[in-house]
Amino acid sequence: MSNAAPKLDLAAAARRLTAAQVGIRERRRFRRIPIEVNGRLLDTLGRELDCRTADISPGDIRIAAPTLPGVGERVVLYLDGFGRVSGSVARHCGEGEAAVIFDFSAHKREKMAEQLTIAMNKQLFDGAIVEDEKPIFAARPDHMTRIEFEDGQTCMGEILDFSLAGVTVRTGRPPPLIGSWARIGSIHGRVARLIEGGFAVDFEPRPAKSA
Repeated sequence: MSNAAPKLDLAAAARRLTAAQVGIRERRRFRRIPIEVNGRLLDTLGRELDCRTADISPGDIRIAAPTLPGVGERVVLYLDGFGRVSGSVARHCGEGEAAVIFDFSAHKREKMAEQLTIAMNKQLFDGAIVEDEKPIFAARPDHMTRIEFEDGQTCMGEILDFSLAGVTVRTGRPPPLIGSWARIGSIHGRVARLIEGGFAVDFEPRPAKSA
């Protein structure tokens, strides 16, 4: 019997650590945007419940439902405009809400990103689809939408470009304060920076007003 201690496979350990870190980055790199749609939730007990989304990204989703599945439980969601998606409950967040991480392939995430972009097109322009059926990340010069500020003032603005993280608009009014809320079409966000003749908004769900 050999008394030699087993050699540590440092290369294999490094590969496992790298894979774990990539997995963490993969889960965190998606930013959810505040799009609300209705749907149905099917849990592992066979219960089918009404639900709605609070925000969605290509990698995860926050949902609200009258009864929430447990953390770690796998669920299937049928969402209006998105079809069937599935994943596992990562945590409960807020009253009656849960975060679900999708069990998507990279191809499915790309498809979800396209669906989200189409949904954003509709909500940024109050229901108008701005391109044929293809999602876009840069708007035409005639892309005008309604903007509402947290002080109740409204104006029309030109969409210069947008992504799943935010939107840049040009308006003829004085610039809003950085950090203030604005609603572009029907999507909320905070003013992130000012540009010449306009400003950029990072999408963010508006917190519910306390009673």
